[in-house]
Amino acid sequence: MMKILKYVTLILFAFLWFLGCSKTVSKYAYDHHIVEDDYRYGDLYRMSNLGEFREKVEKCDQNFTGKKSNVALYLAGDSFTEDGRLAGDNFATETYLRGFVAEPNKGFALKSGKKILVIETVERHFRERFQKPWKNWDVSTGKEIVSEQTLEDKLLGIKVPYNTQMHESLLFGSDFMMKIREFKAELNLWLFGKTDEKVKLHNGHLLYYLDLNPGISSCFDAIQESEIEVMVKNVNLTYDYYKGLGFDEVYLSIIPNKASILAQDLGEYNHLIERIEGNNNLKMPVIGVYQELIKKNMYLKGDSHWDCEGQQIWVDKVNEKLLNIQ
Repeated sequence: MMKILKYVTLILFAFLWFLGCSKTVSKYAYDHHIVEDDYRYGDLYRMSNLGEFREKVEKCDQNFTGKKSNVALYLAGDSFTEDGRLAGDNFATETYLRGFVAEPNKGFALKSGKKILVIETVERHFRERFQKPWKNWDVSTGKEIVSEQTLEDKLLGIKVPYNTQMHESLLFGSDFMMKIREFKAELNLWLFGKTDEKVKLHNGHLLYYLDLNPGISSCFDAIQESEIEVMVKNVNLTYDYYKGLGFDEVYLSIIPNKASILAQDLGEYNHLIERIEGNNNLKMPVIGVYQELIKKNMYLKGDSHWDCEGQQIWVDKVNEKLLNIQ
């Protein structure tokens, strides 16, 4: 009996561990409502577990309904434009290709006809991404690059794709478990005045720590004019590079940090976006939303991203470029 119990326990724990390794299993579990996505109330709520910020992230269903352009849209974006937030149906084009701005995309094949590239990055990562010209997309070959690997190389290269965050989501993403986490988080705040180290409470807003803590990602980290000029130079070199590869136009879009809009009183804001977009030497045209967002809070309550209104302002500006370039 003890032997059977040991095997059952071993199989159970092996299965639970496997859940943290398989994206296919996790996607199936989410799609079939076996488990719930614990980002459904926002990334900042997920870290803080503070009940007052528990608000369902709305699904923005704002597809483009007009006549679509024949100009192809290539989007190098981060989490503001990731799959699940935006898709090809949102844009005024028949051809939409997207990749992650922080990762290289080798052998990206360019389609014939007119095309534009939009490089979208959140403000906190702009400085690191433009320490040098951004050339993450290799589109010069026009065909997919396939590397030759021996069977031995493939076997030696096998890695177990364990993901702690995905595992926690599967095991502890239910409303019941969230209630337990909320109780613990609110007790910690009440007794010790502390929240999770990755978030900050300020004037009724929940903010992401990277926007505030000392360092290159902070919107309060001083930036010398000489660094602004270097970044502008690298943006211009990026512009020339992709124009030379066949894009009819290349646009830069810097999305403001939530803290840059809602917490400028926490320090001396470095005005990074305005200093880049307003620089007289900048050659790359911009798709900017800072002025719209500074006038009205369009950020989600428990999340670091914008709401549907803010997202649509940005999408409309991209669509305007697609329709007007003809």
